[in-house]
Amino acid sequence: MLETLPIFKEIVKEDLKTLEENLKILKFKKRETIFSEGQQAEWFYLLIKGKVKISKLASDGREIVLEIIDAPDFFGALAVLKGFPYPATAQAMENCEIGRIPAKLFLQIIGKYPQLEAQILHHVTLRLKEGIESLKNIALEEVSSRIAYQLLKLANKYGKSSPEGVLIDFRITKQQLAEMTGTTTETAIRIISKLKKLGYLSETEHRFIIRDIRALSRLF
Repeated sequence: MLETLPIFKEIVKEDLKTLEENLKILKFKKRETIFSEGQQAEWFYLLIKGKVKISKLASDGREIVLEIIDAPDFFGALAVLKGFPYPATAQAMENCEIGRIPAKLFLQIIGKYPQLEAQILHHVTLRLKEGIESLKNIALEEVSSRIAYQLLKLANKYGKSSPEGVLIDFRITKQQLAEMTGTTTETAIRIISKLKKLGYLSETEHRFIIRDIRALSRLF
């Protein structure tokens, strides 16, 4: 199975077999925590099926979603490579299938492939940049701007053309959108309602359709 993932394509068969033999497949239900912020990084995780959100708690107890990870991909890598606790919490957004490899073994194998380690770090750095941008947006922008920013970000990642506009082909609740933008569910509902009345947005089966990209972009 591991040979189908891009990050393992350069690993020789012997090392790949060692990783496969130590790979444990787990199933997580929607909203189940995979690891918590501050927990010791004992595992390197592979997302085989589903979606996982990476989040942190604000000082007032609010959950702020930094990133959404889609299968197939990996997560928890930076903490494993650098030897510090997980800097954020990982939680299943839907029923997920996840593989985990002991951190010590993963480091032992990856240590043989400096170029691969560099690729993983580059991938993680890009994610970290997105997370920082999300936190900056939450800290500096008005709530309506934050919601517009997040919707456009989701459209860039999951957007599909539809007769009505750009369909964000990803089921998302108002509560989840609130978590992504550092606000309350009630506020998110109010702003989404306003965007619908303005004709910028519509919604079907928990999927948003951006009807006017330019107008939404002007909100931030």
